[in-house]
Parts: sequence; structure tokens; C-alpha cells
Amino acid sequence: MRTLGPAPDSAIDPVTRAPRAGSYRGGLPKVDLTPLGVGTLRRVARHKRWLYIGIATEEVYVGLAVVRLGYVANGFAFVYDAKERRMLADHGVLTTPLQCDVGDAAAEGCLAHLRAPRVAIDVTRPRGSTVYTIDAKVRDLVIAARMDASAAPEAITAITPLAGQRLTTTEKRPLLAVTGEVQVRGARRSLDGALGGYDYTNGYMARRTIWRWGFALGRAKSGERVAFNVVATAGGEAECAMWIDGELFPIGEARFDFDAASPLSPWHVRTTCGALDLTFAPGGMHVDNTNLGLVASRFIQPAGAYSGRIRVPGRADLEIDGVLGVTEDQDVLW
Repeated sequence: MRTLGPAPDSAIDPVTRAPRAGSYRGGLPKVDLTPLGVGTLRRVARHKRWLYIGIATEEVYVGLAVVRLGYVANGFAFVYDAKERRMLADHGVLTTPLQCDVGDAAAEGCLAHLRAPRVAIDVTRPRGSTVYTIDAKVRDLVIAARMDASAAPEAITAITPLAGQRLTTTEKRPLLAVTGEVQVRGARRSLDGALGGYDYTNGYMARRTIWRWGFALGRAKSGERVAFNVVATAGGEAECAMWIDGELFPIGEARFDFDAASPLSPWHVRTTCGALDLTFAPGGMHVDNTNLGLVASRFIQPAGAYSGRIRVPGRADLEIDGVLGVTEDQDVLW
């Protein structure tokens, strides 16, 4: 299992202009990509950044994303009901970059906004505050929540150089304390006592990017708060981690075994280091198949429940059953 050093004070060395590649304990600094010297047109074409929010109670999982690609912007919001094993609401949004912004910080100073007809999404965390405020109205879905990071475990940060002056930076942090509510067509569900987390990513990415991702928040059978973030391809092992109560553990890259022709069938999710060996049972799925010529995306994000074994270094194995989360399979040309 790899060792995590403290996060650097900048993603790129201002003198050498070399990315400070690695996997780190703690949050990203303010992301400044200007030392890479990428020109304006290439920057517009290459620069991608997004903020994803996941919130889980024992009954529902809420997913929310704001994505700014430079020349187009999109987002989505959904609510998954664990008991009924279906989406209560699921909406995607495509708009112009003038109607969207994702800032240069994941922690203090974080912001993400998106506007479109019948859509207003705002996520903010002011400087000096530990609280993310989430206000989203996406057609018949309304999310009003606060996520407090003051007692959350450390984030994992990954800085990954790519070929051709490309670089991706990301910060993942789960187990934030949530209060608030979600409404679907006026029916309210409380989010008080829920667990929240986020994925903030910012960088110059490859023209074609393929990845698989898994994320979950909940409690082990023995009561511990647990969460994990795992990927295959894209950033790879550098951004893979699990959290047990207040402790962060780096883990190996993930392997996702599933039927691409039937993605709502069970998935097998495991890590190369053996830390996770889980079954994921989807019940609903957000889908985005976009083809704008120069931009094309095949994207699925099933929502459901994870069950299985978590191996924790120096401790007895943990068992989870019905921990809510998502998987993701994406092949994007951007």
C-alpha cells in the first residue's frame, strides 16, 4: 500500500513548470494551470473541470454534477430510492459555458454554478467556512442541503501528468455531515444525518478519455462510517482510497466486472490490493449519450447498493450490506 505525503502548495512547480505528480493526503491547492503555457485556443479546447456531489441516507442517494468543458457545459441531478430500487427523479442539462462556472478550488472558495431553462444549480463554500451550501432546482427536483467538512476525514488529492502538456488534478473527500432536504414533485425527503462527499476535478485532459468509477458512503455492519473512491484507467491508482471513520487509506486501482449490454445487472468491484471485494446491485441509472460531432459522450452512472468485504490494514475485516453509491462507465470524446 502506497504512502501519501502532504499535498503540495501548487499543482505545478512555478520555476520548472513541471507538474508535482503524485498522490497526496489533504486537499488541492488553488488550481493554477498557467505555468504550463498553453495558448488560448488550446486552453478552451482542453480545459475541463467539474464538481460532483454525492449524498447518501439509508433510504436515498442524491447525485449532482456541474461540468464545464470550455466550449460547452452540462450537468445532471438525480435521486435514487433504495427501497423501491428506482430513480425518483433524473435530469440532465446541456448549456453554454456562459451559463456555467466551476471555480479553481475544491475546499474554501469552492463554487459551481449552472443555469438553463427551469434549471438553477449553485454550490458554494465561502472562504473561512467549513460548509458547502447546495441549492439546486432542476425541473421537478429541488435540493437544499448543507455539507459540513469540519469533522470529515482528510481528502485524497491526485496530480497526474498526461502526454502533450496535459494534466489532471483531482480532490475527493467523503463523510461530510449533511443537513437539509430533497423534494421531488413536492414530496420531501429529509437529508438530516446523511453522509456527503465530492469529486472536484480540474485539468487539461486527453481528447479521448475512458474511465470507470465507483463511489459509496454509508456504514459497515459493525457501525463504522465507511466510504471509498475507486477508478480504473484515467487517474488510476493515484486517486483510489477508502475512509474508515476518520482515517484515510490509499488503496489499489479498481477492476469493474459487469455486463455492458445489461448494466443494471450486478457488478463485481474489487481492487488490485485486495482491500475491496464487493458486489454492486444497481436499481436505477443516469444515462447520457451525446453526439455533437466534435464532442461525443457515452456515459452511464448506475445508482444502487454495495455489499461485501473491506479489508482494513491492521484491523479485522469489515462487512458492508446495502451501502449506497454509484458506479460509472464513460467513453468521452471532448
